[in-house]
Amino acid sequence: MSRVLTGSLLFFSMLISGCAGSKSCNCETPRVCCRGLVPECAACEMGVDLEEWFNRTCPNGEKDAHYGGWDEINQKSIWICDNSERQKIEISD
Repeated sequence: MSRVLTGSLLFFSMLISGCAGSKSCNCETPRVCCRGLVPECAACEMGVDLEEWFNRTCPNGEKDAHYGGWDEINQKSIWICDNSERQKIEISD
């Protein structure tokens, strides 16, 4: 009986030691993005900065955009690009 117990302990210790190897993780830290329908959140989701997002989304050089709905055929967001300046809202305590 003790031989079976010793063999079992040896087997499980070999399994556990294989998990604690010194291999480094080749992982990326997940990016945390907001989920709003605004350009800043969309840029984060694409993994680019806001300027690059505007270059890709608004090919005519516009520097602002707002969400215009969902394109069912292409399965992607519709963005309406424009150059009008948005009203800034300041929230205070």
